[in-house]
Amino acid sequence: MPTITVDDNGTEFAYLDSGVPSASRDPYVTIFAIHGIVFGFHIYDRLLGLAQESSDIRLVAISRRGYPGSTPFGPDEIANLTTGDDHLKESFLRARGSEVATFIDKFIDEFHLPPVSADGRSGGIALMGWSLGCSVALSVVSHMDTYPQRVQTRLGAYLRTLILHETTQVAIGLPPAPKSWTPQYDTSIAPDQALRIGVQWLTSYFRHGDLSTRSLEVLEYVVPATFRPPSIFTMSDAEVSQIVSYDLVGPDATWHMASRTQLRKSYERACFDPSVRARVPHMKAWIVVGDDTLAFAIGAAWAVEADNNRIGSGSAVKIKWINGTNHFTQWDDPSLALQTFKEVVV
Repeated sequence: MPTITVDDNGTEFAYLDSGVPSASRDPYVTIFAIHGIVFGFHIYDRLLGLAQESSDIRLVAISRRGYPGSTPFGPDEIANLTTGDDHLKESFLRARGSEVATFIDKFIDEFHLPPVSADGRSGGIALMGWSLGCSVALSVVSHMDTYPQRVQTRLGAYLRTLILHETTQVAIGLPPAPKSWTPQYDTSIAPDQALRIGVQWLTSYFRHGDLSTRSLEVLEYVVPATFRPPSIFTMSDAEVSQIVSYDLVGPDATWHMASRTQLRKSYERACFDPSVRARVPHMKAWIVVGDDTLAFAIGAAWAVEADNNRIGSGSAVKIKWINGTNHFTQWDDPSLALQTFKEVVV
């Protein structure tokens, strides 16, 4: 498994790479994808195969810290956040962005990725966070001014799109909606069983009410629909073993819940701060979300939409809805996912 070292401490990130598109004619776009909680970078396996056969997309899936192939956190790094001050929490979040920014800078250099074309229609890179991984993608952009000048210059010239795919409310620094529910909330279920039930539940489909109302009251928070099986039911035991890291739920949840203020500031800077956006002049920002997904993803999309109208003049972030899809479009509908990502990247 290939890795790239991102700092002087020897921190490494493993990655999966679809490679140069086999049918490439024009300069292709490279999408760097950051996975979410529990489900590691092999959640992109089906998409990687399609990207390799495409004409204009290269996909690089990065394994986050602690997930298979990448350097784990130290024994106290995350635990200390629960009692640490705001400076410690901000430093932790900034480091997550810096690591990925360095990874991308080195990847561009090593593999000679094509820059944004003169007409702006091809080339360059997109940065995509999925689910809880959106927090890291946002940190990459929000801390742009803290990187070495070489990294700032390269990312500023290459970054054409920020994609927040199925972002969670937690990833953008919001508390869960009042009616939010997961199996872990039920104390009558043993914690280890609730975790496994919860992972299955996350991959379900949900029938909501009239989404045009933008009302949290119309969302289904608890009961999955039956028109399509949960995504995890389409995975073999070997695939589940390769993709799912049950033991990393706790650390991921801990640092996100402890850093809500910092996550909120990072999201607002990346999406709406003119001084940050000026450093990435090509960058467009998109929310991509399904209409049969979990309530928290729809609630988060609406929250970003409201922020965009309030502080982003209505044009800083655009929203792309994918009909009939859940939280795992890249697994259940990889062709549709690839086509959607192409549409928002170009």
